[in-house]
Amino acid sequence: MQGGNLLPHQGLDARALSLTAEFLVEIQKADELPAIDGALEAIAHEMGYRYYAMIHHDDHRTGLPGLINMNNYPPDYAVEYFAGLYHRDDPVVHACIAANACFTWREIGDLIELGPRHRAFLERGERYGVTNGITVPAFVLGERSGSCNFCSPRRPGSFRHHLDAVHSIGGFAFQKARRIVNGGHLRRVRVARLMPRYRECVVLAGQGKSNTDIATILGLQPGTIKSYIEAACGLYEVSNRTQLVIAAILDGEVGIHEIAPRQYRRLAG
Repeated sequence: MQGGNLLPHQGLDARALSLTAEFLVEIQKADELPAIDGALEAIAHEMGYRYYAMIHHDDHRTGLPGLINMNNYPPDYAVEYFAGLYHRDDPVVHACIAANACFTWREIGDLIELGPRHRAFLERGERYGVTNGITVPAFVLGERSGSCNFCSPRRPGSFRHHLDAVHSIGGFAFQKARRIVNGGHLRRVRVARLMPRYRECVVLAGQGKSNTDIATILGLQPGTIKSYIEAACGLYEVSNRTQLVIAAILDGEVGIHEIAPRQYRRLAG
């Protein structure tokens, strides 16, 4: 999974689009999450991918209601990923923040700066055979972020022809799953995790502002800003402001539009 130039349009795969049409018909009939899971497993197999995952980017150890987690990853890899909270270092997850559409994992290096933690994550995935994927980001402001992923194609290079199909499959599947976990509603109203002042600090930190800069903008003392940032880190159980900003975006507390894209390349490294 190496970065490189964005892949040019590779043409439509007629069979993949036919499968997509069949999938969309099936997904509209689904009224329970297992039905969606089964449809994803079937379409992944038909398109030649070993693994699929449609997940919320969150802590799945807690079993909180409303979390989507469907995958057929190798069992040991899945246990490691979710128990170790590896979504925090997952470059695919971080690239979802920078991307505005479906992307291949080979494009990640064009979306974010790949730091040591990212590279270690990719190497871990390769050891388990989790590689060469396509991802559809799913963001709704005020909700946790998520994504739909297909990876490890049986025919190397075939993923180039599946971008249009996967974009439709992932988008519709996540939308349907959200409706089910939200009790049929478009979205679930939930209490914000960050207090207003904490949120302001996180947004400004995401824009690259120092504690002194934030204090000047908000008319507060730098020490107060430091305490707010530390308190927000405690709420998300992260150790620094970079992880805090990413966690707040993935949680839906902060919108991507509130953080300048040019700043995100620094944050993700």
